[in-house]
Amino acid sequence: MRSTPIAALVLGGFVSLGIAACGSSGSSPSSQPTTQAAQHASTQAAQHTSTAPAKKAGGLTPPGTKLGFNQDATVGWVPPSQFSSAGGHAAIPMQVDVEGIEKGTLADFKNVQLNNNEKGATPFYVKVRLTKLGAGKSGVDDNPALTFRAIDDRGQAQANVTFLGDFQRCNDALPPNPFPKGKTFKTCLTYLIPGGGSIDKIAWNDGPAMPNSVSDYYEHPVIWGAGA
Repeated sequence: MRSTPIAALVLGGFVSLGIAACGSSGSSPSSQPTTQAAQHASTQAAQHTSTAPAKKAGGLTPPGTKLGFNQDATVGWVPPSQFSSAGGHAAIPMQVDVEGIEKGTLADFKNVQLNNNEKGATPFYVKVRLTKLGAGKSGVDDNPALTFRAIDDRGQAQANVTFLGDFQRCNDALPPNPFPKGKTFKTCLTYLIPGGGSIDKIAWNDGPAMPNSVSDYYEHPVIWGAGA
């Protein structure tokens, strides 16, 4: 890791499940690395009833499916640049997998500038793999990995922190540009969980939707986790 300090910014601590939190992230060249909160998609409900292994319905893993780590799901991704609140959402099919959750320590951030609240948080790292299965347009700043949300031990959704500089402990690689059908990329997501909490599960709540409605995955995301 570079010796140059990195400033960290976390998106609003935690948010209650089912409350929308939309935004976008971008980067610009800088001689001093900084971080910004990854902002994408809405937070979602983590409670659902499906316990069966994933089966494909209409080409996608059904809403509410619970999976263990290293189990693939086929989900839909609506790139933020293509989102329209009034129009229907013809999501791009993606094969995604959560490889696991690893707890870190604040020693990992020895070259990162943290505020007092962040110094009391516990870092967790989540490695994911994503493959684009279908054609579909996406913008240069669109990143399907930012769709993932961590569900902590209090049932609250947490957004990840994106590093614009080097953070070797958890490399948040960007998707290829352009991002063609059949291409796979792996990345690592960093979460800072306040109040001594932990991450129990990882959720994907994006998917196709009819005009003027939300996706079925909004309330019933696909969930990965030990014992999910």
